[in-house]
Amino acid sequence: MFVAGQTFSQQNLKENFTPLKSSGTLPDIFTQNIRNVIKDDISDLYKKKETDKSIKQTYLTETNYEIQKIVKSGNTLVNDEITAYLNKLADVILKDNQPLRKQLHIYTLKSPVVNAYSYDKGYIFIDIGLIAQAETEAQLAYILCHEITHYTKKHHINGYVKNKKIDNQNYTGKSNNDIVIEKCQYSKELESEADLEGFKLFEQTNYNFKQAEKAFDVLQYAHLPFELVEFKKSFFETEYYKIPDSYLLKEVSSIRNNSNEDDTKLTHPNTAKRKQAIIDLTANRNNAGKVNFILDKAQFEYVRDLSRFELCRLYLKNRDYPNALYAAYILSNKYPDNQYLAEIISKSLYGITLYGMGKISYDHDSHLENGFPEYKDVESYPQQLYYLMNKMPNNEWTMMSLNYVYRNHKKYPNNKVLNRYSDSLFKLVNQVSWGIIDFVRINKKEQPAVTETKKDSTVVNDGTSSKTDLIATIQKENNFKKYDTAYYKEMYVDLFMTDKEFSGKFPSTGVVDNDATSGFSDYSLKKGNSSKKKKPKKVGAFVSTEAKVNKVLLLEPFYLKIDESQKEEFSYLSSDEKQEKYAITVNDCAQRQKFELVTLDPDIINANDVDKMNDYAVINDWFAEKFDSDHSDGYPILNTNDIENIISKYNTQYVFKTGIVNYKSKSGRKRTYYYAFVYDLKLNEIIYKKQESFKGKDSRDLINAKVYQTIYEFKQSNK
Repeated sequence: MFVAGQTFSQQNLKENFTPLKSSGTLPDIFTQNIRNVIKDDISDLYKKKETDKSIKQTYLTETNYEIQKIVKSGNTLVNDEITAYLNKLADVILKDNQPLRKQLHIYTLKSPVVNAYSYDKGYIFIDIGLIAQAETEAQLAYILCHEITHYTKKHHINGYVKNKKIDNQNYTGKSNNDIVIEKCQYSKELESEADLEGFKLFEQTNYNFKQAEKAFDVLQYAHLPFELVEFKKSFFETEYYKIPDSYLLKEVSSIRNNSNEDDTKLTHPNTAKRKQAIIDLTANRNNAGKVNFILDKAQFEYVRDLSRFELCRLYLKNRDYPNALYAAYILSNKYPDNQYLAEIISKSLYGITLYGMGKISYDHDSHLENGFPEYKDVESYPQQLYYLMNKMPNNEWTMMSLNYVYRNHKKYPNNKVLNRYSDSLFKLVNQVSWGIIDFVRINKKEQPAVTETKKDSTVVNDGTSSKTDLIATIQKENNFKKYDTAYYKEMYVDLFMTDKEFSGKFPSTGVVDNDATSGFSDYSLKKGNSSKKKKPKKVGAFVSTEAKVNKVLLLEPFYLKIDESQKEEFSYLSSDEKQEKYAITVNDCAQRQKFELVTLDPDIINANDVDKMNDYAVINDWFAEKFDSDHSDGYPILNTNDIENIISKYNTQYVFKTGIVNYKSKSGRKRTYYYAFVYDLKLNEIIYKKQESFKGKDSRDLINAKVYQTIYEFKQSNK
């Protein structure tokens, strides 16, 4: 929980930004034994005069694990500037109700989604995406009031019980569609109550009533960027480089209004209904003297900007490069000299370049399931960016990207990230059909001698030239015309004249280098001298004969028991206990073989291990981006710059992920699945994998043997 009076040193956003991290002492929810918590909660339940105790017992088990999963995901921020601000808002709202205030635990969630969540144990999570969209402090205050009402009215548990009863009742003649509608109707009733009762709490403050109405406008247009700003091609232009007007979409589409959409199968009433309910409620109330800011407008805008900067990173994590680029572009108008924004834009340009070249792709597991949307499917000013991406050929986009990134590398010569992506784009230039000869390297244009001026481009055969000579002449003139009118030919003229680094790195010819993009990593490209590398032979479970694994970072061993013969097929308590023992088993097997292993597991940390939680968050985000596709090896990991620090801190570039799944079918058949993978953070690839399944239960001897064999294979890789 937030500690009153904690102070922070504000980031200097004019110059840079550091991605958000937790600090201080971790709250009890991070360190408590979840099984003991559930046991105590169930014990308290049966001491009360409650109905539906069996359903509520299941609820307590599932919800406690759900909350634990959220807080230990690495996405929950603790004792940071944004969370501190949200808690100050709660202090304002509940200044006259301290008992209720003490029951609440409010945290920021590193998620681009525009949403907030409340649980009956007093935990409230506010997404970064929501804070980034808010227009005033009062809007955030109303949203908090809404979530607090969910807690005080016990909506979470009541909704759970109602849905279980609907599932358990004998609905003769009712279709699945009817059942869904019934569940959604009850959910909408709870949301409407939270809207109205939340407003009653809101009006006890001095906040402007109108901002409660405006909060629903924010939600209505949450699918749009946090600001709508014209995307000007001049952002990428220089004295020597002007993008053709034909690449600019002059008229953008209007913004669609679906506020009155059919909400029959939605869990929330449509925004038109919700907003009108607040308008009706405030019609006869006196709003004189009410304000948009009680704490401080500057503080709100600073916290919102922090959220917007972090949102850029979260877009990269989702491989949503166009949204990352547009968000950073908006912020660049306010912070033109911020290095982090230059990094985000550089990475986004790089990612879009790879996408255009077909080097990265998206599938059903990806956040962007179908890849980048068509510009016609985008609304308002962001459509201009998507139009530019659509109209500009890949060769030109690559060159434009290099132009922007390299110049920012020169602007910030000590910035390693910009240097890396500048070098990466130089390598990608090897993939296009242009080289130095296609660009002007002197200021003054040298015009070719012209013996005859023609009014048109038609070449006439006077009878003295053969057909092949005529074709050659036509091709030569057409090629010259293309070159002479190419808008990009002077793009680098000043760099060629004055910058030896640029001239030295720029390809002399446009010869395709098939190895130029092999082995992407989060911060560099894998080096190779030959484009025809031999595939490594599989040695045991290793997919690379070159890997020398002498130390690994064990990342949260996993254990899950599934029993389909039971009413609740996921055995939460048993899985948690088994997972705890499994972590011990893995460490014991490593110690017995004198193999160095460091465990980074949020389930076994203490209150002072906030640095470990931050490290876990960095690696977890690395994997989240990597696993955004089924075919992830070689894809660039762009959301974090901290991988080098992780490698240095733990003195290993290898991360070990392992787990057990024990499955029992409805017929009683048992099967155990074991997996073990080792990932190279530096080269961004999997170097070891093992997946095995066995008939029967998950015996201690079986698990011990499998883990011991895996560690043994790690040791053998060093010989």
